[in-house]
Amino acid sequence: AKGEGVEQDHEQAVHWCRLAAEQGYAGGQAALGIAYALGDGVAQDPEQAVYWYRLAAEQGNAAAQTNLGVAYAKGEGVEQDHEQAVHWCRLAAEQGNAGAQTNLGIAYAPGDGVAQDHEQAVHWYRLAAEQGNAAAQTNLGVAYAKGEGVEQDHEQAVHWYRLAAE
Repeated sequence: AKGEGVEQDHEQAVHWCRLAAEQGYAGGQAALGIAYALGDGVAQDPEQAVYWYRLAAEQGNAAAQTNLGVAYAKGEGVEQDHEQAVHWCRLAAEQGNAGAQTNLGIAYAPGDGVAQDHEQAVHWYRLAAEQGNAAAQTNLGVAYAKGEGVEQDHEQAVHWYRLAAE
C-alpha cells in the first residue's frame, strides 16, 4: 500500500482490503490475493493468494484473472495447469489487460495450454505492445526478426526493440 498523507502500514492496508474482500468486493479480493502472493502485510501464502484471486476472477476482475492465470502457469498455490492458465489469461486479455495479452502470446508461441500458433502469438503481442508493454514489444520484435507469425522484417524488429528499450 502506498502511503500518501499517512504513514505506510501494510498490515492496516491488508485489514481494510480484507473487510472489502469479505463483503464480496472484487478489487479488495484481488488486492488481498496480491498481499498473500507477496507476503506484504501478511505471511506469504500462495494458496490463499489463489483463493482470493479466484473469487475476484470469477467476478470478472481482469487483474485477478491475469494473476490466477500466472499462478496456474507457474504452479504457485495451485497445481500447474497450462490450459487453466490460458483460460484465465484469455478472459483478462479480452478485457484489454496488456499483461494477460502478453502471457497469452507467450502461451501460443510454444503451444503451452493451446495449439502452437505463431500468428495468434503475434496478435496478442501486438495488442499488448500497442499499450506499451515492454515484454510484448520485445516478443513482437523477436517474431519479426525470426519471421514467426509475420513476414520477416528487420526494420519492424528494430522498431519494436527500440520501443521496449525506451
